[in-house]
Amino acid sequence: MNQDIKLRIAGLVSIGLGAVLAWFFVLAPLRAAQAGAPEITYYTKALILAAFCLVFGLAFLLFGQRFNYRDVQKKSLTRAGWVMFAIGSAVAAAGWWWFEQQFSALGYA
Repeated sequence: MNQDIKLRIAGLVSIGLGAVLAWFFVLAPLRAAQAGAPEITYYTKALILAAFCLVFGLAFLLFGQRFNYRDVQKKSLTRAGWVMFAIGSAVAAAGWWWFEQQFSALGYA
């Protein structure tokens, strides 16, 4: 199996991991809040990790080996890596804002 296919499969796995994290640690607490649970526990780190898994997983799935996100010799991100980091940060921030708005609308502080 060549490297391009391995990276695309890794992207698919990353998307799956992001979806599982979002389901269990974001949507499940939100559903419990909608059902009127007296206490809700959720994990901010899981929301952020889910956003980055989804964004980077999508990039790997779509571009495979062409997605050059890091410079191995300098041990730093390339321009494409920084762009994806910015997109992941924006998705995480938007998800957090939406999540907080949903909880506020349901009367949770």
